[in-house]
Amino acid sequence: MRRRTALTCLAAAGAAQAADWNDPFAKQWRDSFLHHWADTKTYTLAIFDAMPADGMQVKPHPIQRTFADQFIHIARANNAYVKSFGIGTPPTPPKSEDRAEVRQFLVASFDWIDGVLRKMTEKDLVRSDFKFNPTAPAHSGTDLFLRAYMHTAHHRGQAVVYLRVKNIAPPAWQFEPKGA
Repeated sequence: MRRRTALTCLAAAGAAQAADWNDPFAKQWRDSFLHHWADTKTYTLAIFDAMPADGMQVKPHPIQRTFADQFIHIARANNAYVKSFGIGTPPTPPKSEDRAEVRQFLVASFDWIDGVLRKMTEKDLVRSDFKFNPTAPAHSGTDLFLRAYMHTAHHRGQAVVYLRVKNIAPPAWQFEPKGA
C-alpha cells in the first residue's frame, strides 16, 4: 500500500511539473538539451580520463593553461553562466590541480547544471534578461545553456591538443541524437 501511495505522489508531482510548461517546444528544447548535456558530459570526461595523472601539468605552449586548469576553467565558466538562474549553489572549485579533485569538480559541475535544467521552469528558459556578468549583454535562458555547451566544446577541443602533445590518441567524438 505504501508503495502505491508513493508512486501516486510521484506521478502527481511529475504531472504538476509538466503542467507548468505551456509551450511544448520549450519543454521539448529543455528535454532535448538534457539529453545532449549528458552526452557532452560523457565525452568531456572521456577526454579528461585519457590523460594520465602525470599529464595534468602539460601545456602545449607556455602561455596556455595546464591540462588540469583547462577543465577547471570549463566547469567554473559553465557554473557562472548557469548560476544566473538562482537555482541551487554551484560546486566549489578544487584547491589544487590534483587529477582526482579536478575530475570530481568537473563531474559535480555537469551534475549541478543537469539539476538546474530539471528544476527550472518554462519562464526561466524563455526569460531574456539574464546578466551572468555586469559587462555581458542580456541573455535568454536558452542562450546561457548554449553558451555552456559551446564553451565546453571549445575548450574540450583544445584539450585534444594536450593529449596529442603526450602522444595520446583522443577518444572518438560522441554525439547521440535525441530519439535514437
